[in-house]
Formats: sequence, C-alpha cells, structure tokens
Amino acid sequence: MDIGGCWEVTRAELASAQRTDLVPVRGHVQSVHLYGVTNARPVIVSSGDGGWIHLGPHVAHLLAAHGCFVVGFDVKAYLTSFTTASTTLHAADEPSDLKTISDYANQYSPSKPILIGISEGAGLSVLAAADSITQRSIAGVIGIGLPDRNELGWRWRDSLIYLTHGIPNEPTFSAASFVGKVSPLPLALVHSTHDEFAPLADAQRMIGLGGDPKRLWVVDAADHVRSRQSLGWRSFSPRSSFSGTSCRK
Repeated sequence: MDIGGCWEVTRAELASAQRTDLVPVRGHVQSVHLYGVTNARPVIVSSGDGGWIHLGPHVAHLLAAHGCFVVGFDVKAYLTSFTTASTTLHAADEPSDLKTISDYANQYSPSKPILIGISEGAGLSVLAAADSITQRSIAGVIGIGLPDRNELGWRWRDSLIYLTHGIPNEPTFSAASFVGKVSPLPLALVHSTHDEFAPLADAQRMIGLGGDPKRLWVVDAADHVRSRQSLGWRSFSPRSSFSGTSCRK
C-alpha cells in the first residue's frame, strides 16, 4: 500500500502542526490528535486499548514527517465513552462511527484516508472497512499487531490484561470473521514474530482469509506493540506498496 501524496516537511513545520480537536460521534465527543499539514494524504491512526501513548503517537509523527496529514484516534477513550454499567459498543454501530472520523479527515483533503490501526485499533479498522458503506470512504487498511478477538467495551478493571495477556471481560468480535470483506480495498498486516498478545499464527490465518490485494509483513521482534521498534517501522516504509496497487492521491 503506497501512502502517496506525502512529502518531506521540516521539524519546525511538524511541531507547529501538532494539535487536538473534538469530533462528535453519536452524541459522544471524541478528542482527535492532529499531526502534519492539511491538503495532504490523510491517514487515520487508531490506537490500541492502552490509549494515545507509545506506538500510536510514534506512527503519527513518522507519517507526518513524510508529509501526511494524520488524525490520531484514541480507541481507549472511544470504547470508554460507549461503556456503561450495562451496555457497551455494538459491532454494528462501529463502522459508521469510524466513517464519522473518516469524513472529518476528508474535509482537509480530497483524498480518501487510509486506516492504520494498532492492536485493538487494527481490529476496529478491519471491522469498519468490512462495511460496504464505510468502505467507500476509505482507501485501505494497515493493521499493526492485529488480534483476532477485539473488545467492544473498556472499564478500568480491564487493565488487568496487561498482566495476564488475556482478553478483557467485555463483549468481543472476531476480526477473522470480517477480514474477508475488506476486499477490494487493499489490506496490509504488520506483525511481530513473538507477539505475546496476538500470535503470529493468527495473523497468518487472517491474511489468508483476506481477499486481494493483501500483504503480510513479519518483523523479528519479541513483544506486541508497546515499543517503537517492536514492529519494525524501519523495514516497513510508509511508501511500501502492494505490487500493482497504488493508494496515491
């Protein structure tokens, strides 16, 4: 997948462009983190369930440095906003929510945004891209450390998974059930060889279920998506592309 329409920007331009904004999503205001210059290739980076920390901001900075306009979406805050004592997010509602974020990004550029999701954010990106209506609003999906099971709610107690490496005690959906519906949009997965949360075998199985165009990058690393180097962004360039497929503006 080629993230075309990007160009090099100076450190001063990048620093001055970082800001936040508020986007209403079905009555729940979501804070988005903006990087880079407008009127460039838009990219939506959805964080893991740990929130807007670690790899999410790093990926956003990296893409902005290549001239992309990045909208950072805090998935933990999103899930929390739809979680009450008795209810959580519904899988059927999520694609339209991400389309709202996509429409927000698209107002700054004539190009359709690319969805880049990290862990839980990758699962939500696949879920959104499998929807026929939302699919028309995006250019493709890149999943970093995509797990098969993804939660639809978040409470403070769910932080226990960082110790147990388990799945939160919340309703979940299976990314494997939706990955085949992402095509004809391009799908790329980037996965660690020794991911303690999402086994490589699951990523290999899911990319096998996906339709063309698709590609899996396997990076020799020993953790999930906590560190900047864990998924080898040095080897996965923002301009890496599928053969014969372009997502240029």
